[in-house]
Amino acid sequence: MEETIGAVLDQSVAEPTRRRYDSAWKRYMVWCSQLGETPLPVTEDTAMAYVVALVRDGMRVKTVKYHLAGLRMAQIKAGMAAPEWGAMSRLAQLRKGLARIEALGEKEKLRREPVKWSHMLAMKAVWKANGERGTMLWAAACTCFFGCLRAGEALAPERGEFDKKAHLGWEDVQMEDAASPRWIRLRIKESKTDRMREGAFVTLPRTDLEICPVRAVLEFMVVRKAGPGPFFRDREKGTDQARLCVRSEEGFG
Repeated sequence: MEETIGAVLDQSVAEPTRRRYDSAWKRYMVWCSQLGETPLPVTEDTAMAYVVALVRDGMRVKTVKYHLAGLRMAQIKAGMAAPEWGAMSRLAQLRKGLARIEALGEKEKLRREPVKWSHMLAMKAVWKANGERGTMLWAAACTCFFGCLRAGEALAPERGEFDKKAHLGWEDVQMEDAASPRWIRLRIKESKTDRMREGAFVTLPRTDLEICPVRAVLEFMVVRKAGPGPFFRDREKGTDQARLCVRSEEGFG
C-alpha cells in the first residue's frame, strides 16, 4: 500500500521535476550520513546548515529552492507534515543574506569572455597531448562549441545517475557515412530552453580545418567503443561523469 501511495505521489509532479527531487534527496542523504544528522523530519536548524553547505559547495542561491522542494516532497512521502520553509524566519533571512553575498561577489568578478577560436586552439594544444582523457575533453569541447550547446545539454550530470531518457548516449550520435562523414548529428533530449521536453537534433559539420568537430568526435569514438552509459565519459578517472572534468579544465560551459 505504501509503495502504491508513493508511486501516486510521484505522479503529482512532472518527470523532470521528480528526477530533480530524487537527485536532491540523494545528495541530502549523503550529507546527513557524513555529519550524523537525522534526515527526517527536516528541522529549521538542519535546513539552514544544509543550505550553507550547498552554497559553500558552489551552488547558486536560486538553485537551493529546488533542493528544499525535493526535501519537502520526501517528507510528504514519508507521511510527515510538509515543512513550511516560508514560515521559518531564520531560514528565510539566511537565504536573503546568502543571495546578497552572492550578488556582491558577482559584481566584483570580471565578465567571462566567450569561448573563441583562439581559446579552442589553446585547449587543443593541451588536451591532444593528454591521452584518452584529453581526446574525450577535446571532443566534448568541440561538440559544445560547434553545436552551440550548454555543457548540461551534451554531458551527463556531475552527480546522480545517467538517465538514457534525458542524457546523450552512444545511440544518440548519428552520421551519414561512417567512413568519411560530412556531418555528425546529435539527438539532444533535454535543454534549458526546451520547456516541453520535445528534444532536438543538432548537426556538427566537417570543417576540414585545424579544428574539426567531426574529426574530434570520431577520434573519441574509436577509444570509447560502443556501449551503454553517457556518450562522453572519463574512463581514466573511473567514472561515467565528464561534465566536471570539462568545466574544471578550462571553465567550459
